[in-house]
Amino acid sequence: MADCDLCGVALPTLVPVKVYKPGFADSYPQGMWQGLCEQCVSAAIKANQESTGTGTTGTCQLCGSAERLFDVHISRPSFSKGAEGDTVHICKRCLNSIEQAKVEWDRDKATHPHEHITD
Repeated sequence: MADCDLCGVALPTLVPVKVYKPGFADSYPQGMWQGLCEQCVSAAIKANQESTGTGTTGTCQLCGSAERLFDVHISRPSFSKGAEGDTVHICKRCLNSIEQAKVEWDRDKATHPHEHITD
């Protein structure tokens, strides 16, 4: 089990997204892997497609860089309500990485389908 790096939900498989983190540039110059659930990936792709170029400035909640951020509306698990809506702020570079990771994830799932063996 692994936890989604945006919403915190625990799932057996997550979409691997390579994110460039400026704070770890010396140790990981090619970027670090983050795991995101399918719902967070879908929300990020939707936000990336709807972004018009205007955003707020601040720190990206995925990579930690100070850039222009875009709002991504996600659903966080909650013990009292089941799920709560929340907004995370992600930079354009991370949004593009998420979209590219989703394409690769879908391609990998299509080429290696999970088969259940029944006797």
